[in-house]
Amino acid sequence: MVTTIAPDDVLRCRPMLVERVEPDATIVFLTHLSSQKVDDVRRDPRVNAAFQSDKGDCYVSIGGTAAVAHDEQRFRALWNPTYRAWFPGGPDDPDSAIFTIAIERIDYWDVPSSRLVRLWGAAKALATGQVAESGDHERIDVRPSGSTR
Repeated sequence: MVTTIAPDDVLRCRPMLVERVEPDATIVFLTHLSSQKVDDVRRDPRVNAAFQSDKGDCYVSIGGTAAVAHDEQRFRALWNPTYRAWFPGGPDDPDSAIFTIAIERIDYWDVPSSRLVRLWGAAKALATGQVAESGDHERIDVRPSGSTR
Protein backbone atom coordinates (compact mmCIF):
# COMPACT_ATOMS: atom_id res chain seq x y z
CA MET A 1 0.00 0.00 0.00
CA VAL A 2 1.32 3.45 -0.89
CA THR A 3 0.17 6.48 1.07
CA THR A 4 0.32 10.03 -0.25
CA ILE A 5 -0.82 13.35 1.19
CA ALA A 6 -3.94 14.68 -0.55
CA PRO A 7 -4.50 18.41 -1.22
CA ASP A 8 -6.72 18.63 1.90
CA ASP A 9 -3.79 17.17 3.95
CA VAL A 10 -5.64 13.89 4.53
CA LEU A 11 -3.58 10.75 4.02
CA ARG A 12 -4.66 8.72 1.00
CA CYS A 13 -3.64 5.07 0.65
CA ARG A 14 -3.94 2.72 -2.30
CA PRO A 15 -2.52 -0.64 -3.40
CA MET A 16 0.31 -0.55 -5.92
CA LEU A 17 2.40 -3.33 -7.42
CA VAL A 18 6.14 -3.01 -6.88
CA GLU A 19 7.91 -3.25 -10.22
CA ARG A 20 11.37 -3.50 -8.67
CA VAL A 21 13.70 -2.30 -5.95
CA GLU A 22 16.83 -0.61 -7.31
CA PRO A 23 20.28 -1.00 -5.68
CA ASP A 24 20.27 2.71 -4.78
CA ALA A 25 17.36 2.09 -2.33
CA THR A 26 14.64 3.23 -4.71
CA ILE A 27 11.32 1.42 -5.16
CA VAL A 28 9.88 1.54 -8.68
CA PHE A 29 6.19 1.39 -9.62
CA LEU A 30 4.33 2.00 -12.87
CA THR A 31 1.33 4.33 -12.94
CA HIS A 32 -0.56 6.89 -15.01
CA LEU A 33 0.30 10.58 -15.22
CA SER A 34 -3.41 11.33 -14.87
CA SER A 35 -3.73 9.52 -11.51
CA GLN A 36 -4.54 11.29 -8.26
CA LYS A 37 -1.37 9.94 -6.61
CA VAL A 38 0.73 11.78 -9.21
CA ASP A 39 -1.06 15.03 -8.39
CA ASP A 40 -0.55 14.30 -4.68
CA VAL A 41 3.24 13.79 -4.93
CA ARG A 42 3.74 16.77 -7.19
CA ARG A 43 2.21 18.85 -4.39
CA ASP A 44 3.91 17.00 -1.51
CA PRO A 45 6.43 14.24 -2.32
CA ARG A 46 6.44 12.66 1.15
CA VAL A 47 5.06 9.11 0.93
CA ASN A 48 4.93 5.82 2.77
CA ALA A 49 4.74 2.27 1.46
CA ALA A 50 3.57 -0.56 3.71
CA PHE A 51 4.00 -4.29 3.19
CA GLN A 52 2.88 -7.41 5.04
CA SER A 53 4.12 -10.95 4.50
CA ASP A 54 1.71 -13.63 3.32
CA LYS A 55 1.76 -15.26 6.77
CA GLY A 56 1.24 -11.96 8.60
CA ASP A 57 4.41 -12.42 10.62
CA CYS A 58 6.46 -9.64 9.04
CA TYR A 59 5.54 -5.99 8.49
CA VAL A 60 7.58 -3.31 6.72
CA SER A 61 6.91 0.43 6.58
CA ILE A 62 9.00 2.52 4.19
CA GLY A 63 9.04 6.29 4.33
CA GLY A 64 10.57 8.34 1.58
CA THR A 65 10.28 10.88 -1.17
CA ALA A 66 8.35 10.13 -4.36
CA ALA A 67 9.05 11.30 -7.87
CA VAL A 68 7.14 10.79 -11.10
CA ALA A 69 8.52 10.82 -14.63
CA HIS A 70 7.20 10.08 -18.09
CA ASP A 71 10.13 8.14 -19.53
CA GLU A 72 9.01 6.13 -22.56
CA GLN A 73 12.33 4.32 -22.98
CA ARG A 74 12.51 3.19 -19.35
CA PHE A 75 8.81 2.30 -19.29
CA ARG A 76 9.33 0.15 -22.39
CA ALA A 77 12.33 -1.55 -20.72
CA LEU A 78 10.20 -2.37 -17.65
CA TRP A 79 7.23 -3.50 -19.74
CA ASN A 80 5.68 -6.92 -19.24
CA PRO A 81 2.77 -8.06 -21.48
CA THR A 82 0.61 -8.74 -18.40
CA TYR A 83 0.68 -4.98 -17.70
CA ARG A 84 -1.68 -4.46 -20.65
CA ALA A 85 -4.57 -4.98 -18.19
CA TRP A 86 -3.58 -1.69 -16.49
CA PHE A 87 -2.04 -0.01 -19.52
CA PRO A 88 -4.22 -0.91 -22.53
CA GLY A 89 -2.28 1.61 -24.64
CA GLY A 90 0.80 -0.54 -24.23
CA PRO A 91 4.33 0.57 -23.37
CA ASP A 92 4.10 3.70 -25.53
CA ASP A 93 1.01 5.11 -23.81
CA PRO A 94 1.50 8.89 -23.40
CA ASP A 95 -0.22 8.66 -19.98
CA SER A 96 2.36 6.15 -18.67
CA ALA A 97 4.59 7.15 -15.78
CA ILE A 98 7.29 5.75 -13.57
CA PHE A 99 6.61 6.39 -9.89
CA THR A 100 9.62 6.02 -7.61
CA ILE A 101 10.18 6.24 -3.88
CA ALA A 102 13.65 7.17 -2.67
CA ILE A 103 13.76 5.26 0.62
CA GLU A 104 14.67 7.35 3.66
CA ARG A 105 13.58 5.11 6.54
CA ILE A 106 12.57 1.49 6.95
CA ASP A 107 10.69 0.16 9.96
CA TYR A 108 10.47 -3.60 10.25
CA TRP A 109 8.49 -5.78 12.65
CA ASP A 110 9.00 -9.51 12.95
CA VAL A 111 6.19 -11.02 15.01
CA PRO A 112 5.69 -14.61 16.15
CA SER A 113 4.12 -16.61 13.34
CA SER A 114 2.23 -18.86 15.70
CA ARG A 115 -1.23 -17.58 16.63
CA LEU A 116 -0.92 -19.48 19.91
CA VAL A 117 2.29 -17.59 20.79
CA ARG A 118 0.57 -14.27 20.00
CA LEU A 119 -2.47 -15.18 22.12
CA TRP A 120 -0.19 -16.24 24.98
CA GLY A 121 1.59 -12.86 24.80
CA ALA A 122 -1.74 -11.01 24.89
CA ALA A 123 -3.02 -13.10 27.79
CA LYS A 124 0.22 -12.55 29.71
CA ALA A 125 -0.03 -8.78 29.15
CA LEU A 126 -3.62 -8.73 30.39
CA ALA A 127 -2.73 -10.77 33.47
CA THR A 128 0.30 -8.65 34.38
CA GLY A 129 -1.05 -5.24 33.31
CA GLN A 130 1.91 -4.76 31.00
CA VAL A 131 1.76 -3.85 27.32
CA ALA A 132 1.88 -6.81 24.93
CA GLU A 133 4.99 -6.92 22.80
CA SER A 134 4.30 -6.96 19.06
CA GLY A 135 7.51 -8.73 18.11
CA ASP A 136 10.97 -7.49 17.26
CA HIS A 137 11.20 -4.01 15.75
CA GLU A 138 14.12 -2.54 13.82
CA ARG A 139 14.54 0.86 12.21
CA ILE A 140 17.00 1.65 9.45
CA ASP A 141 17.72 5.20 8.34
CA VAL A 142 18.71 4.83 4.71
CA ARG A 143 19.29 8.49 3.86
CA PRO A 144 18.47 11.76 5.55
CA SER A 145 15.02 13.16 4.81
CA GLY A 146 14.95 15.14 1.60
CA SER A 147 18.44 14.12 0.42
CA THR A 148 19.11 12.35 -2.86
CA ARG A 149 21.77 9.90 -3.90
